[in-house]
Amino acid sequence: MLYEKIANYIIQNIESGAIIPGEKLPSLRTIAHKFGVSNPTAIEAYRMLEYLGYTISKERSGFIAVLPEQGDSKLLTKISSNISEIKHVDEIVQLYSKSKNASFAQFGVGVPAEEYFPNTLLKKHSHKILRSNPTCFSSYALPEGRLDLRDEISNWILPWAGINSPEEIHITNGCLEAINLALSVFCKTKDIVAVESPCYFGMIQALKVKNLRAIEVHTDPQEGIDPESLDKILTRHNIKVLISTSNAQNPLGFSMSDQRKKEILRICKKHGTRIIENDVYGDVTFNTKRPKTYKYFDQHNIVTYCSSFSKTLGPSVRIGWCIPSDNFELFLKRKTSSNISSSDFNQLLVTSILKEEDVLRITRKSAKAYEENVAGYSVLLKRFMNGNIALSKPSGGWLLWANVEGIDALKTFELALKNKIAITPGPLFSASGQHRSSFRINCGSKLDEKTIKDLSKLSEILAESRKDSLM
Repeated sequence: MLYEKIANYIIQNIESGAIIPGEKLPSLRTIAHKFGVSNPTAIEAYRMLEYLGYTISKERSGFIAVLPEQGDSKLLTKISSNISEIKHVDEIVQLYSKSKNASFAQFGVGVPAEEYFPNTLLKKHSHKILRSNPTCFSSYALPEGRLDLRDEISNWILPWAGINSPEEIHITNGCLEAINLALSVFCKTKDIVAVESPCYFGMIQALKVKNLRAIEVHTDPQEGIDPESLDKILTRHNIKVLISTSNAQNPLGFSMSDQRKKEILRICKKHGTRIIENDVYGDVTFNTKRPKTYKYFDQHNIVTYCSSFSKTLGPSVRIGWCIPSDNFELFLKRKTSSNISSSDFNQLLVTSILKEEDVLRITRKSAKAYEENVAGYSVLLKRFMNGNIALSKPSGGWLLWANVEGIDALKTFELALKNKIAITPGPLFSASGQHRSSFRINCGSKLDEKTIKDLSKLSEILAESRKDSLM
């Protein structure tokens, strides 16, 4: 992309010292003329520089060169890796339900705006199925799922999961059911499960419901699980399972390198610990190539792979799948006793789409929009907060993790709700209620006038909370 070449050229000059931090960068018109590009391309290059932290824009001064903050020391505070009896699930449910008021600015929920899903495509294939299968609502599917769907999924995931075996795939009602099934097969009451910190609160709820204990592993905001921290934990404790999201993790947004994934696999194999992999966000990566998974590199059959189409086709489609590392029959029994089978109509719908549509094209289009949203939200929040906020740099998805030193995220959450703004406080993403000055922001809506106004108001609330904490 031309704008990437322009941005990289300026970055090289800033890092080499040819452009000094604090120096004014060339105007958009100058850049467009110098590189022989249009003005919109020059704007895109400067937007990329803002997102990466190499420039800030100042009113009447244009764009100023800066060096990005080194590391993410302010993004995550040091965590405790003690075994936790999960006690705040009720609080999680209550807080989350409070924020789902349709009149509120929805920075809290983890779902993007409906415009980012292929609704016209879903409607077209739904009509087609109803014409060709008018009785599809009057029967149950097989507990393991329709064979034609499992065959299509097997082909779909082969490049990044390395699996081409439809009989190993179990169809579920979304990814979370797949994770719940895996926990019920591999764990018994009071077993210890290792989780990333922070991690998606739905997994914390799943552990609580099954009366399991959790231990949090130090997780780098950009690199993912820290191998040394994991190795120490697995050495000290008998950990049955590690639950990990290796690509575009919720809420941090990182995607682990292939080398890091291999290292985590090696450590887990050494200690006899299974991995339950949540790959539900891998489809909406910002990279041009869809990242590989733990499962792809799993040579010892310790990974149970879970994913769904909830983040690509839509949450209500409710078609996910699980590829167990073993115990296939027990998985089938658990699924049958849970809800017999997943919707036959929805299975037919996804099968039709996978057969006839370029789903990767759909995911790339939505991922591009999310990337632009995340960049825009990041720039505005840093500007509104005068830099007094640390933000993650996601590699996929539409979620931002933020930290404002000194604030109490739970009190700030309540204050924001009074102003009809919903965020998700950091303690909800911790099995032991850590990350008390952090929160998650949903960037799944376009930056229109109302959204910008709501972000400005949120920043005022954060600034006020920070001011109170410093007094």
